[in-house]
Amino acid sequence: MPDLDPIPFTLDPPGRIAVIGAGPLGIETALYGRFLGYDIQVYESRFIGSNLLSAEDSNLPLLPDRSLSNLAVRALQTQNETMPLTFPVTLHEWVENHLSQLAETDLLHGRVHVGCEVQSIEPCPVESDEEEVPPDFQLAITNNSANAQEETHECVIIATGSDVNFKTPEIGVTPYLFRIGGTTHDNWEDSFQAGLREIVNVFAELGGRSDLDLYRPKRI
Repeated sequence: MPDLDPIPFTLDPPGRIAVIGAGPLGIETALYGRFLGYDIQVYESRFIGSNLLSAEDSNLPLLPDRSLSNLAVRALQTQNETMPLTFPVTLHEWVENHLSQLAETDLLHGRVHVGCEVQSIEPCPVESDEEEVPPDFQLAITNNSANAQEETHECVIIATGSDVNFKTPEIGVTPYLFRIGGTTHDNWEDSFQAGLREIVNVFAELGGRSDLDLYRPKRI
């Protein structure tokens, strides 16, 4: 009889998940996890969407209606049912009128911590009667006041773009440690859509369900 593939580690809601980075993919990752019922905390070293903004308010480098997932659209519409949703046409609008507003929706309010820079991620052994349990992760974080704190999470999803400037276990090998948006593509829209697919894959793996996809349109 051939060897059976080992059962992957899964994490059921309300498992504790840290998302590092509050750019478009970081906010979308946090929102996706909250829709599934996970306990999400987001840590951003500067401010929401900081990597998108410059002194010049540039035009949005992708189609406006492709800048938000269907979950983000639903969250914004639910939060303000009296005003029609308009899509952004500049980077500042994307950040100020959409990403920042998503952070204040009921799903994410109080869970996006700006000015909190992660210094390191260290495995933290878990005491358990089970034969094999992956370690938790201890995050060393410094805030704008240079105060240090430590936070423990069962899963970490890094969504900082191409750079990871802190100490971390090996990504892609360590259970419950993921990275979103680390691969660059030819244009913004391809990069963003690829990142959304990575979000789907991460939570499908965490849930042990290859068919789990909250972005898939519902049948009417």
